[in-house]
Amino acid sequence: MSKLLGHHGILRLFPNASADLLSRNTSQAPIVERDSRYEPLAKKEVQGRVGKRILVRVTSVRNRLLDEDNLCEKYHIDLCRYAGIISGDEAGKTKIETTQRKTQKGEEEKVVIEVFEPL
Repeated sequence: MSKLLGHHGILRLFPNASADLLSRNTSQAPIVERDSRYEPLAKKEVQGRVGKRILVRVTSVRNRLLDEDNLCEKYHIDLCRYAGIISGDEAGKTKIETTQRKTQKGEEEKVVIEVFEPL
């Protein structure tokens, strides 16, 4: 439904619709903040990490293990970049390791991200 239905359209589909449902679904459609873009993020300096190659270890803790090629660390590495934890994920700056293990009894599934700097 690309257009809002109005009171009559909603009542036709949902004859027992409440006044609250009608008021919430016949107002103006929300405005999208902005379109997604395919441009790179601006480079910003990360304090204290210049000139060092760091190790980022992404460990997936799961009830059922995945095939190795299905462990997707890119999302987590990019989040670390956006947060300023690492300056970049280029091969010269960052070494990335991906591992997985099964959950222990009572443990929840999670992703553990560890960042190590060389001494």
